[in-house]
Amino acid sequence: MPSYADLLLQPEEGGDFIKARRTPLGSTNGRSEAWLRDLLAENTDVLPIGEIDPSFAPLAPLCTELATEAGPVDAAFINPAGRLTLVECKLWRNPEARRKVIAQILDYARAISRWEYADLQRRVAAASGVKGNVPYEAARRLQPELDEAVFVDATARALREGRFLLLIAGDGIREGVGGITELITRNAALGFSFGLVEVALYEFGDRGMVVQPRVVARTETIERTFLLVQQGGETALNEQDAEGRESVEESSGAAWAIEEEQRWWAPLTQIAFDDPEQEPPVYRPRNHVRTPMPMHGVWVTAFRAKSHRICGVFLGGRKAERFRALDALNQEREQILSELPEGAHEGMDGTPDRPGYALYAPLEDFESDEACRRWLASQLNDFVNVLRPRIKSIGILG
Repeated sequence: MPSYADLLLQPEEGGDFIKARRTPLGSTNGRSEAWLRDLLAENTDVLPIGEIDPSFAPLAPLCTELATEAGPVDAAFINPAGRLTLVECKLWRNPEARRKVIAQILDYARAISRWEYADLQRRVAAASGVKGNVPYEAARRLQPELDEAVFVDATARALREGRFLLLIAGDGIREGVGGITELITRNAALGFSFGLVEVALYEFGDRGMVVQPRVVARTETIERTFLLVQQGGETALNEQDAEGRESVEESSGAAWAIEEEQRWWAPLTQIAFDDPEQEPPVYRPRNHVRTPMPMHGVWVTAFRAKSHRICGVFLGGRKAERFRALDALNQEREQILSELPEGAHEGMDGTPDRPGYALYAPLEDFESDEACRRWLASQLNDFVNVLRPRIKSIGILG
């Protein structure tokens, strides 16, 4: 974690320098969370969006205290591409507060991802007290030639996909960042980006104050989709990096197909694991769920490929992180395979010298969708029981 030098002010050329005094947020002069919220809402350039995720820039302020089903968001912004930035302002005091605010902003994101564009327009109008198509008008101030229909469609798609930038802004955030980012990774359910912004205040006595935001941590969002490939006459599942989810969904049909898949997978997103620390799986287009592991960029995937009449479970993740996990796990591969369900094998998500862990089954083996879901839930639970403790150890040692 980088440290930051003191700030110096030279009021006049050739004069003495004045050293700034660091002032904790909330300590004096009414500088509370609400004060920080209003400061950021009125001065959008203060937020270092370009350092976190440039695809959400530039910011147009929408409102403060945006009401959602999970509670009010401190400040909401949008850009001409229809992507929302949600900001939660907190005084950072203890680990419990850290976990609470992260859970809070994730709940906001999940709630907003269920909205239609009309819901966003109505809620923003209620919070801002301004009637009309406020999101579009806000974005149009940044891009006057912006087409309203194109903007509305893009925003609706971003809402549906959960493409938000979630920011937590406050002071004292630099402590315990490792645990914070792990918690985010383990709870990531949508296509969002995430950032921690420390807002440092420096006072120069009666000469004023400097506000210096700093990016403390951010996520790297890598969208993944699935390709079924034929190798030696056998059907196998591979994960492949994708430029973005839009192209995946547009090539697969209308949005109703995604909604149908979500309904099919809904019972699996509510299963309770034997491991009390394991979060439930989360649905991801197309036709799979991810169960996050306690190591950044690694998860257990359950999938159903109707066109190839196959379903299964396997250890997945981003290439570098997955390979790191496999290198450690394969040191006791024989033991792990003996603990996994019978029939578990290397799958197709590893390499010949770095085999993975997978279990597939033909859809014809199941008399109903419910039977298929029960089998997938059972295999997910077994994979979590065997792999999660080991992956957690890898993450701690790393």
